[in-house]
Amino acid sequence: MRVIAGKYKGAKLISPRGEVRPTTDLVKGSLFSMLEAKGLLRGAACLDLFCGSGALGIEALSRGAESCVFADMDTRNAAVNLDKLKIPCRTIRADFRKALRMLRDERFDLVFCDPPYKSGFAEEAFGLIVKYGMLGATGIAVLEHDSKNDLINVPESCIIDKRVFGVSAFDFVRGDSESDICGNI
Repeated sequence: MRVIAGKYKGAKLISPRGEVRPTTDLVKGSLFSMLEAKGLLRGAACLDLFCGSGALGIEALSRGAESCVFADMDTRNAAVNLDKLKIPCRTIRADFRKALRMLRDERFDLVFCDPPYKSGFAEEAFGLIVKYGMLGATGIAVLEHDSKNDLINVPESCIIDKRVFGVSAFDFVRGDSESDICGNI
């Protein structure tokens, strides 16, 4: 696993051992090319939830994001990768519910949410992100999930784009906390 483009291009990243499913370089490259083309990265404040190795947040920083908070039950691999690249960022070692409660007063332009597939955590995490009003005025959450299982209870009107890459699917979701449309999930 490596950084695909930008300031840290080519840097090798360590990933957690065991039953993990890191986002592949091909998928990560496609995802970030799309985010760049839409102008969503430059200067963005990001949250990498379920960060694992920190690959998504590090890629965002490499491509021009201003900041990123990394949160997961185990942030050791992300911390090693951040230290290796000399990137000063905050890591939060906690389950996603506690991490989101801790961050509830912060606003993010991009939230990467890549929980274990079939766990139901993406939907629950997005619900908390909306409840706490954590997305900025134009902020979006990028929810990664198994392509065979659509997220349930996220209104279609909130999903601004969907992309499928083999077994991985990404829903790009706005979380307008001012509106009941996206707030009631």
